[in-house]
Formats: sequence, structure tokens, C-alpha cells
Amino acid sequence: MIKKMITVLSIIILISILSIEILNINEIYNPVFEPQDIINENGSINMVSAIVLDYRLIDTFFEVLVFTLSVIGISFYMEKLPEQNNISVEENSIVVKIITPILFQIIVLVTLYISVTGHLGPGGGFTAGVILGTGLIGVSFVKPIDEIEKIFIKSKIEKVKILVPLIIALYGLLGYFWNGAFFSNIPLKGNPGELFSGGGAMLLNILIAFEVFAGTWTILYKFIKHRGTI
Repeated sequence: MIKKMITVLSIIILISILSIEILNINEIYNPVFEPQDIINENGSINMVSAIVLDYRLIDTFFEVLVFTLSVIGISFYMEKLPEQNNISVEENSIVVKIITPILFQIIVLVTLYISVTGHLGPGGGFTAGVILGTGLIGVSFVKPIDEIEKIFIKSKIEKVKILVPLIIALYGLLGYFWNGAFFSNIPLKGNPGELFSGGGAMLLNILIAFEVFAGTWTILYKFIKHRGTI
């Protein structure tokens, strides 16, 4: 029931945003982004971050939406496949068992740093999500399948990830109220080079990082559950 409500609400928000954008089709957008103008208007030192999370945020939103729909499609399809049990798994060395969890903790810290400071230097939400998802793959090699399944189910990450596109859509809708345009950046740009600058860059990077990581985790879990079938 909740998933259906979220889906319906997301569709309504999308239709509303697209309808108003179509009505404003005659507005001319400048496709040229000058570095100094970006710093003055956005506050992000990372020009790529400023473009994908401000000037072209609607493009980024649909990229996240396509990724989410792809993960949902994979989950839906693989749920229909039979689960494989009693598959022998090669025993890893004691070194791999000890080092992998330690490396994963470091990867988590690196991911948090990249997602939080993506508007100040190289990194961002997509990069952070991929790094954390890759680290999880390493952990899956040394952790029992039952333990991974228990963590996956208890975290409810498969359901929570559906909220991210909705939150970004709501963020875009709020942009119309604080700056007169959908997907407009939060006007609190801060001072260039400071952590709290770039408007909504930090929030959006964290949301995108979580979505990419959650999608990676979901796909990994589904493949583990149906290993040997595909």
C-alpha cells in the first residue's frame, strides 16, 4: 500500500513539473557555463558538481530515476526465478577474512568523505555509491549468505531506496518557491571552498550516493539468492 502511494505521488509530482516546464518552453536557457559565473552563482569549486546538481539537475534526476527503475525491474524479474540452495562455496584464506572487513570500514569512510565534499573536489554521489557498492561485493565473499540476507531484510533498503527519487522530485518542486524555477538550487550558496557551500550539493550527493549503493546492494543480494540459476 505504501509503495503504491509513493509511486502515485511520484507520478503526480513528475507530471506537474513536466507540465509547467512545457508551459515555460519559450524561456531561453544559456548553455554556456563560465567558471567565475558558476562560483558566484552556485558557490561550488567543483564545476562538474555545480552543473549536474544545479544547472542540469533535471537531467541528473532522470538518470537517478532510470537507475532506480532498472533495479526495480531486475528485482521483479529475479523474484520469479527459483532459489538455489546447498551450493558449495570455496573457503577463503584467513588473511582475506580478516583484511576484507577492515578494508570495508575504510571504504565506508572514503565514501562518506567523497559524498560530503563532492562539491569541493573530485567525487560526488555517483562515485561514492559505486565505491561503497564495490566494497560490499568484497564483503559478500567472506560473509555467510544467511548473514547477508539477514542484514538486507532488516535494513529494508530495497524499500527505502524508492524514496530517493521522490525526495529529489520534492526538492525540485521546492526550487520553484525559493527561486521561481523547478530544480533551482538552494539560495544558501555559502563561501566557495567551505564545506557548507554550493546550496543543496551536499544533500543531493548524499541522496544519490545512497541510491546507487542501495541499488548495487539490491542487485547483489538478488544474484546471491538466485546464484546458479542465471
